[in-house]
Amino acid sequence: MLRSMTAYVSTNHNHNGYSISCDIKSVNGKSLDINFKSNFILPKVELVIRDLVSKKVHRGNLEINFNVETIGQPSFVLNKTLIKEIKKELNKSDLDIKNLNFSDIKDIPDIFIDKEKSAFSENIIKKVFKEALIALIENKEIEGNKIKKTFTDRIKKIHKNLISLANGVAKNKHKRKKSILNKLNLSSFVVSDESISNEVVNQIIKSDISEEIDRLRFHKSSLLAELESKQAKGKKIDFILLEMLREVNTILAKVTFSKEKEYALDIKIYIEEMREQVSNVE
Repeated sequence: MLRSMTAYVSTNHNHNGYSISCDIKSVNGKSLDINFKSNFILPKVELVIRDLVSKKVHRGNLEINFNVETIGQPSFVLNKTLIKEIKKELNKSDLDIKNLNFSDIKDIPDIFIDKEKSAFSENIIKKVFKEALIALIENKEIEGNKIKKTFTDRIKKIHKNLISLANGVAKNKHKRKKSILNKLNLSSFVVSDESISNEVVNQIIKSDISEEIDRLRFHKSSLLAELESKQAKGKKIDFILLEMLREVNTILAKVTFSKEKEYALDIKIYIEEMREQVSNVE
């Protein structure tokens, strides 16, 4: 299913007197880049979250904010482990630790431990994040469906123009031959000469766009198949569109009649419009 790279979700959960919030913002990016911010999650749990993201999201710049706030009365205890380390270091120094009091250590970072906050298990954090991630993917798919509708509309228009272009080329075949003969007549050559006949054939072959039309039809079918795929990827869609653009540029270089150029130009415009959209596809 087609997904947009642009999405935003914000979830909130209450747990043991605390409010846990998880905000995820996703924007366009060439690869997957995760920026993680939290005021309570340990590094090992952050790695678990990053792994969860990489399994579900393929591309985009993600900013994940995971925070906790107190709802009820906070419960703090002294960080005994940290105090022991401080005491050990002070014993090595020349400071008089006998005269130290509480006011001397109260401002040391992490000297207090929030009992409830530190009690959050990895499973609780994973549960909260999974819910936010599911909501993000749903948001991405909703936006992706809008992009898909735009693509489908452009592909239908390309299909109609390809039919008109093919019909126009077949209709103008004799006009093209006559135009080539007239140009050769202006050059003092005898039209009945065998070399001139060969030149006419070569010029007709060079101006033939049937192969380009066939390849455009093939790429169009490949594009539709990718749009319907459960694992639709923006990079593959962009590659197909580049191939289509290459073929239509070749057609524009070959065709001579104004109506043919008009059909080919319309096809190119539709391809360019889809290329603008594909930059937002995951």
